[in-house]
Amino acid sequence: MKLVISYNIPNLAKALELAQQTASYANIIGLGSALILKEGVHALTEFKTAFPSKELFVEAKIIEKAEECVTMFASAGASYLSLLAGAHTSVIKKAVTSAKNCGLKLALDLVDAPSMGQSALDAKMLGVNSIIAHRGQSQEEISYLENNWLSIAENTNLPLFISGKIDENSLQQVIDLKPFGIIIGSAIIKANNPVDKAKLFYDRITAL
Repeated sequence: MKLVISYNIPNLAKALELAQQTASYANIIGLGSALILKEGVHALTEFKTAFPSKELFVEAKIIEKAEECVTMFASAGASYLSLLAGAHTSVIKKAVTSAKNCGLKLALDLVDAPSMGQSALDAKMLGVNSIIAHRGQSQEEISYLENNWLSIAENTNLPLFISGKIDENSLQQVIDLKPFGIIIGSAIIKANNPVDKAKLFYDRITAL
């Protein structure tokens, strides 16, 4: 099981500072959508320069202009790139073709999927490399993912990532679902001691 630390703040200097402190505990470095919206590809190039040996997971949530976006982020050093399950099939197929040409992995984000199970089933046929599922913030959203987890996991053999409001109290519930990777942001980067918190999550997640 892998830990993805997501640096999802719209301040590149602060994100890099936090990453310098904690990225040694990340199997994969995540660049969140807030950071990408504020700083664009520049954020990715700065992270690639700072961490040349780390895989970089860009949470771009692509829904259109697939070829352009994939090529742009791939050339800047992305390893993973997310696109929305609600994107038109033609957009997803174009993204897949471009990603294969660029040697980039695509993660299908189920945040807007009309049916999680169906999107998981379609994912491999479409050619994406992994899937992201979200817990959400409310208890209703958390329960929705847990209730639909079997329909996701049973309909794909692609690596599954779980994201969304994961902290020390909820971590074991997420671990019990046995995803390929867990994406954690605020619980680490907004902690009083981000280094200690990153180590805690890393030790619990990677021990499995």
